[in-house]
Order: sequence, then C-alpha cells, then structure tokens
Amino acid sequence: MLGEMKGKSYSLKSLKVLALISFGHLVSHWYFGLRMVVLPLLKEDFSLTFTEVGLIISLRSLAGALGNATSGIIVDLLGKRHLILILSAAGIGICWFFVGFAHVYLLLLLLIALSTMFSNIYHAPAMSILSETYPERKGFALGIHGAAANLGQSISPLVVGFLIAYIGWRTAIKLHITPGAVSALLLIIFLPRLGGFELKKKTRAAFLELLKDKLLKNRTLFLIAMISAFRTMGQAGIEAFLALFFAEKMGLNLVWVGLYLSILTLSGTFPEPLVGWLSDHIGRRSILWISLTLSGFSVMAITLVPPGIPLMVSVGLLGFFHYSLRPIIFAFALDVTPPEIGATTISYVFTWNQTLSAISPIIGGFLADALGIQFALYFVALLSLTAALFSWILKARTKPD
Repeated sequence: MLGEMKGKSYSLKSLKVLALISFGHLVSHWYFGLRMVVLPLLKEDFSLTFTEVGLIISLRSLAGALGNATSGIIVDLLGKRHLILILSAAGIGICWFFVGFAHVYLLLLLLIALSTMFSNIYHAPAMSILSETYPERKGFALGIHGAAANLGQSISPLVVGFLIAYIGWRTAIKLHITPGAVSALLLIIFLPRLGGFELKKKTRAAFLELLKDKLLKNRTLFLIAMISAFRTMGQAGIEAFLALFFAEKMGLNLVWVGLYLSILTLSGTFPEPLVGWLSDHIGRRSILWISLTLSGFSVMAITLVPPGIPLMVSVGLLGFFHYSLRPIIFAFALDVTPPEIGATTISYVFTWNQTLSAISPIIGGFLADALGIQFALYFVALLSLTAALFSWILKARTKPD
C-alpha cells in the first residue's frame, strides 16, 4: 500500500495523490453548485412545479445510489480505481454539455440523473485511496478532500451566476464540458498507476464473507449510515429549495442567490480539514450530534431573518455545521470496518445516502406546493434534527470518545 511507503517518496507521492484526487472532487462538486444556481431558471424555462423540481433532485439521488452501489464492489474486487476516476470526471462534463441542448423535461431528468451517477462513482475509489494513503489521518485527508468539494461548490454559483447574466444559461452550461475534461486529463497524465497500491486480490467467497460479517451485520456502521443518510436528505432539500426560497420568497436576483449559495458552501470549506483533524484526535461522535443539532436550528433561522447580514450569518452557520461533517462520517465508517472492504464501505454509506435522499425533495416539493416553500425548509430542519438524534443514540450505545 502507498501508506506503507517510507520517507520522502511517500511524502511526495501521497501529497500528489491527495492533490489530484481532491481537485477531481472539487470539479465534481462544481457541477453541484451549477445545478443549484440553474434550478430556478429550469423551473421557469420548463414551466415546472415545485414537485417537478423535487423530482429532478430525487431522480438524481436514485441515480447516485446506483453509481455508489456498483463502484465500491468493482473497486474492492477488481481494483479499477484509476479508470473509474477518469470516467467519472469526463462523464459529468459531457452530461451537462447536453443539458444545454435539452428542451424536454424527460431528457432533462435523464441527463441530470446520468451526471449524478458519474459524479457518485468517484467517491468509492477516491476515498478508499485516501484512507489507504493516510491510515492514521483519515479524518484530515478526507477533510481536505471534502473541503475541495465545498470550495468548488462555493465558487461555481458565483461564476455560473455571472456567466448566465452575460451569455444565458444554455451557453453557460454548454461551456461546462471544460472542467470535467480538464480533470480527466490531469488524472490520466499525473495520477500514479494504482497497481502500485498493492491491492490484495480477493476471491468472491472471501469477499462475500467479509461483507456479511463486517458490513451487513455491523450495527455501528448501520447507525453511522443513518446519520449520514438523514443529513444527506436534509442537504438534498437544501439543494432543491434554498435557491428557490431566495428567488421566489425573498425576491432576490440571480447574482444575490449565487452569493448566498457561495457563502453556504464556503462556510463549510475551510473548517472541514480542521474538523476532520479534530475528530482524529478527540473523537467523532460528539462533534456529529452537536453540529447536526445546530444545523437544524440554522435552517429555521434562514426562514425568519431578513436579507443582508442576518441572512448571511444564518446561511454561513448552516454551511459551517452541515457541510463540514462528511469527512467525519466517512472516517467513522472506515474506522469500524476492515480496509479490505474500504471502497465497499464508502459505497454502502453513500447508497443509503442517495436512496433515502430521493424521498426528501419529493416531500419538500409537495409541502412547497401545498403550504409554501418555507415549509420545505422546515422539513429540512427536521431531517437534520433526526440525524442529530441518531448521533446521540450512537454516542449512547458506544464507548465515550
């Protein structure tokens, strides 16, 4: 394994791997920010209801579940990590390029779903590599990886918002074949061949035995997956309805919407490596339940405060407490499973995330159509508080940090 290498070669190679994989994650989540900004325009251009907008996010989640469920098993059995990373980066850009030509709602659904499937197959190989490369600092390495994603998702709403203002949303989206192509090219040229990680070959029988004993029967892992899933359900609701709340309830223009969305993700970007590092040293459980509780209250605050500084603070707190938690959750999951099924562990948690998060945008869309869009955000707050409850249960049934 790369993590077993010593000296300067280990340091240089591991940093190179961390930088390349984190940049790929930044690009992948650049498209998440793009989608959040363009949703109000898609709603207007395609004459969609809130429920139909919710269906876009729900189908995206189901496609993500499919990508996650298959990629981890392929990685652990066959070791095709390099190829999967490249296909992911290129595939996202190609799908969004064709979104710029879509004029039918069903085609729009299909392309956004496919883009998400390509995006989600990135996680299992990327995070298993980082876990191997930094076995004693998983929280920190995954924190850098997550911070890169948040940085991409923070910058893209601003860039996309200005591009749309000057050249229109369809042209702006067609240009977005470029980030995926650049990421794929960098991975092809510079990422070390992953055979050098000395992946252990596993027979199918031995692999299935590991899955049964160490993954499917692992109650602690199941609780971690539920924490992650309800947090992700809330995040899917945020991605579906927060921009619409700003645009339709508060009457903000697209540039201001992009600014607030950038604050949301940027607020979780820089704390993420620090939070991951802290979890490596003081434990993961307490950070999770406290942060998720405060995340729920931050969503409620957004529905109550006026635009300006109060809204910026509320949005920033939501980003800080909600968006900085992913590395802790996945480091925790990898802590309680053997490294031989690391990629499948990542896929297991992500599959729960994406499957359950397919539900929340539909429910949120129904609430928004029936009662007002603020009720979709109330539902998001409830989901975060439910994740906090699972975190408290996990804290109560396991040893103290």
